[in-house]
Parts: sequence; structure tokens; C-alpha cells
Amino acid sequence: MTGFATVGDAWACTNPSAGRGLSVGLLHAQVLRDLVRRNLFEPAALAGDYDAKTELEVAPFYRSQIVADRARIAEMNALEDGTVVPPSNPIMAKLLVAATYDAEVFRGVLEIAMCVALPQDVIARPYIAAKIAEWDGCSLPPDCSVIDRDRMRSLLSG
Repeated sequence: MTGFATVGDAWACTNPSAGRGLSVGLLHAQVLRDLVRRNLFEPAALAGDYDAKTELEVAPFYRSQIVADRARIAEMNALEDGTVVPPSNPIMAKLLVAATYDAEVFRGVLEIAMCVALPQDVIARPYIAAKIAEWDGCSLPPDCSVIDRDRMRSLLSG
């Protein structure tokens, strides 16, 4: 279709609880801006290039959020059903723990949260990969984001 371009949540809705919709929308708007500059008077080329560039530069952030959302939904369902919470991604768990001890790793986590970099790109950085590797074989702290009913009662009564 020519003469029309969907941007941000009009293209693919993101989970508002993650707060990434604005970041994805701004990234998408930049992609459109750059392509309009080159292809304004070539509508078919603009539409084709926009689709390809969206898949290349914007869709990976959307897909990354979908993976995180599915993991969170599985966690919530397990908590509601009283079953064992599925284990979190071990690399991401180590990344988050390392971020509490190292400012450079923390900045990488912020880049992921703000859609500046994808998780796999941050994790592949030599310094950050080394910091993650320091947690190999270590017992990670308990996941503080998982609060079941018993833990909630304990927190509220203490």
C-alpha cells in the first residue's frame, strides 16, 4: 500500500507495562523520516524500503519484548496456579545481577530497556560478557521480582 505508513503502536502494539512504546515509536519514526527524505516521490519504493527497514531495525525490539512478555506471563500463571515458576533465562539473570555491581553493565541494561541496543548485542560486548561469565557456577541471588502469596504476607506482616 502506498500513501500510508504505520508507526509505533499503529504498526505493532507493545506491552505498556514495559514502557517501551515511546522508544519503539521514536525509532520507527526516524526510520520513516530517513526513507521519506530519499523516496518521497517514489511511493512504491518508499513502501518497500519502509517495510524492509522496519523488519531490520524496529522489529527486533518488538520481538525481544514479546519474549520477555511470554516469560512474565508464564511466571504469573505459575504463581496463580501454585506451580513451580519457570526458570528465567540464565544469561539475562546473570546480566541483571552483574548490573547491580557494575556501572558499565548497568548502562547496558538501560540501553536494552530504552531500545537503544538489543539484549544479544549488549551481552556480546567483551567487557559485559566477562562480567556475566564471573557469575558462572555461582548461586544467583533469589529473584526478587517473584512474590508469591506467602512472601507477600511475610513482607506485609514484618
